[in-house]
Amino acid sequence: MERRGLNIRKAALRAVLPALRALPLPVATRLVSGIGRIEYRIFSGLRRRFRGAVAVGEQALHCQWDLPAVSLELAGNHILWRARDLLLDGVSDQRAREIFVVSGREHLEGAVALGRGCIVLASHFGAHMLPAHWLFRENFPLRFYMERPRHVSRFMLQHFKTSGPLGQDKLFISRQGVPADSASSILRAARAIKAGMLLYLAGDVRWTGRLTESAPFLGQSMRFSTTWVTLAALTEAPVVMVFCRMERDGRYHVEFLPGFHVPKDGTAGTNTAYWVRRFIDGLEDQVRRYPSNSNEYFFWGGNSSLVA
Repeated sequence: MERRGLNIRKAALRAVLPALRALPLPVATRLVSGIGRIEYRIFSGLRRRFRGAVAVGEQALHCQWDLPAVSLELAGNHILWRARDLLLDGVSDQRAREIFVVSGREHLEGAVALGRGCIVLASHFGAHMLPAHWLFRENFPLRFYMERPRHVSRFMLQHFKTSGPLGQDKLFISRQGVPADSASSILRAARAIKAGMLLYLAGDVRWTGRLTESAPFLGQSMRFSTTWVTLAALTEAPVVMVFCRMERDGRYHVEFLPGFHVPKDGTAGTNTAYWVRRFIDGLEDQVRRYPSNSNEYFFWGGNSSLVA
């Protein structure tokens, strides 16, 4: 889903970032999301697209939302979501911690204490890059297993500059990779986990071909990557799901859920489908409870062209 003038907005946002960072950070995030709310109020076409998409989500999840209110808040959060973690660049650890509300840290630390590494299972819900930013700030040994994120802070980019057998540079993947590359990247990721690291990857990546499984999401059947299930079964590392909400007060609520284990036979027969659907069900529950943090999910069903 693209919005007209996206590149212009990105350039303008980068220009004012230094001034925004000088403000209390919750105020800065509210100002960024305010851009989206202003656009929503000004452009009737944009309002129709958001309201139509939210209405589709409401029907699929059998909910009763305040459609105008959810649509307005989603439009604001959509801009903040695209800003990734740029507002926290160059910010001290103390100031950065003030913008995070963290729950379930004991679940993460309990999983890490087992000494088997950990799979931190994320998604594209909410402020999806901010849990990783927080983990880096808290000095957890984190590696990404996904396509290289774009438009992120210099702080995060600095953490990508690790090389060697367990370095980050070899763990970024590409959708254009051939099967042999996929197999070798999974083995590299497994080595990082077994070395005690946290591997950060998304469970809602729509994919085709091998290592995929179908699951119902928002009233449709979609195919999702099953790489995380393969890695969890291969390494026997605990899996901790994480979600990060953009709150109305301008803070980020990072929530770690209780960890679980995928058994060694977790990829046998229909077992993979069970684990994929377990995660997707959890994701759908988050969307049901916090629809204004759904980002692009409501547009996946064909409402992908969003212009003012």
